[in-house]
Amino acid sequence: MTETLTIGERVGWYRRRRGLPQEVLAGLVGRTADWLSKVENGRIELDRLSVIKSLADALDVQLGDLLAEPSLLDGAADTHSGAVAKLREALMDYKHMSPLLAANDVEQPPDLDILRAEVGSAWSAYQDARYSRATRLVPDILAQAQRAVRMYEGDQQHQAKALLAMAYQGAAMVLTKIGESDLAWIAADRGLTSAQESGNIVVTGSLFRSVAHCLLTNGRLTAARALVVNSAAYLEAGLDDASPTYLSIYGTLFLVGSMAAARTEDRGPQHRPRVPRRSGPGRTARRP
Repeated sequence: MTETLTIGERVGWYRRRRGLPQEVLAGLVGRTADWLSKVENGRIELDRLSVIKSLADALDVQLGDLLAEPSLLDGAADTHSGAVAKLREALMDYKHMSPLLAANDVEQPPDLDILRAEVGSAWSAYQDARYSRATRLVPDILAQAQRAVRMYEGDQQHQAKALLAMAYQGAAMVLTKIGESDLAWIAADRGLTSAQESGNIVVTGSLFRSVAHCLLTNGRLTAARALVVNSAAYLEAGLDDASPTYLSIYGTLFLVGSMAAARTEDRGPQHRPRVPRRSGPGRTARRP
């Protein structure tokens, strides 16, 4: 089969080869026949590895057969298992999370500027679709951020907690992308705790969004929608003097909520986004 076919066209090719009607394959992955038809015709782009893997399992083919490549994780055969295993160990190692169990830190605390750059590198790797690199970076970043939280005090500790929250969110994004939804939920939940302890409202808003997305991915649609409504109401207090990042986080919360409402066919009244009365210097608030 030619490598010029899209993923959707490969799905259709393997479906027809197995003699499966669209309704049957769609049912096996918890979707509608209309959704599958749009996938096969290229009107919906498949960009989530967990969904592609579900289709591959239902079609009884390898993931690489649909991707036309050995793996989305940079191709190495053992990359996924090794990288995810290390990330799982980092998330489950309570010696790092609890000061009562942590070993005595005799070295200098991590430099916060360097740690901030490392967090940015992991996020950049994810945004560039270099998931293997992001998955390899996050465990060490988590360990360093947890050590920074233990060793710093005052404002520096708050900065370290914000960086730890962002590291957890990076882990949640990568894990969601590669289909490890349970681990992603753990990472997002711990990230939200760190974000709230940091006192950074922007980071907290970002983690609200991440947790809601993990709830959505795990099929907890009602909980995801409720979290969006409650967190949006919480963020509204800071909208009038909000930065562009703050406004972006507030706005994209409603995307997650809308997806949850759509999947439950909930057409009832939704929380209505509030338009800021004024923006910061150089920005003009416009009604949508």
